[in-house]
Amino acid sequence: MRILITGGSGFLGQSLTSALLARGDEVLILSRSAASNARNKLASHWVQSLDEIDAPIDAVFNLTGANLFSRPWTKARKRELCDSRIAFTQVLVDWLNKQAQAPRVLLSGSAIGIYGDQGDHALTEQSEQGKDWAANLVADWEAAAASAGTRTVNLRTGLVLGDGGLLQPLRPLFKLGLGGSLGDGQFWYSWIHLQDWVKAALFLLDLEGASGPYNLTAPTPVRYKEFANGLGKALHRPVWLTPPAWALNLMLREQASLLLSSTKAMPTRLHETGFEWQYGVLSDALAAILTPERESTE
Repeated sequence: MRILITGGSGFLGQSLTSALLARGDEVLILSRSAASNARNKLASHWVQSLDEIDAPIDAVFNLTGANLFSRPWTKARKRELCDSRIAFTQVLVDWLNKQAQAPRVLLSGSAIGIYGDQGDHALTEQSEQGKDWAANLVADWEAAAASAGTRTVNLRTGLVLGDGGLLQPLRPLFKLGLGGSLGDGQFWYSWIHLQDWVKAALFLLDLEGASGPYNLTAPTPVRYKEFANGLGKALHRPVWLTPPAWALNLMLREQASLLLSSTKAMPTRLHETGFEWQYGVLSDALAAILTPERESTE
């Protein structure tokens, strides 16, 4: 297949691109820095604008979105976060709908943040939307993709564990013995190993009947305290220095909700398809990611 990826140079996009190329697909990546990126072998082709694409596309992965944690959520930054997801997705969908030969499927980025903080409730794709700003952002992101005149899948991604991404800032802290459980550590953490995220994305690409939202998470969410202890154990480091919730709220303000919200998202629809996870247990996922590092330093 000939596949377009927006956001293909990011953490998820790079792994997805490698998997697509490995199975023989042709991959185009849309990037503002296409000229410099074209020098590496990550993709078949790089383009800087949709207008440069001059042949039909079979499928699109829309993974574009500015980093939610890189800067404080000022009014200007919130506009950037919205534009990078909602406004861009609308531009992409408008372009798709104008094509003489439309792609067979659009797999568009989304997040389990759409559910917000719902305590200990197990959340499926049918659960109610949350009420905070981040939940509204994700809902509007999905709504922008909904106007595509083709099969559309919303990839409601959980917290992805891999060599990079979420673990990148946490790993050095835990290795220094500064890791700890956030707040009371009792909120739910819905995670997925990067390899399983890629596997699920490809599975939904090829599954003709798949459409609408899918929670891309492991089937065994954990409370954050269990995650912190598991990460400390995998790195052979103690887990302490727990910052209280009030301190996180003071430092991060509205962004603290992303760290402290309890979102127990279950991959119900993915499970119903018969999908099989390679890393369904947190300890196995962390060992697969961190064991090579331990071996290289011992």
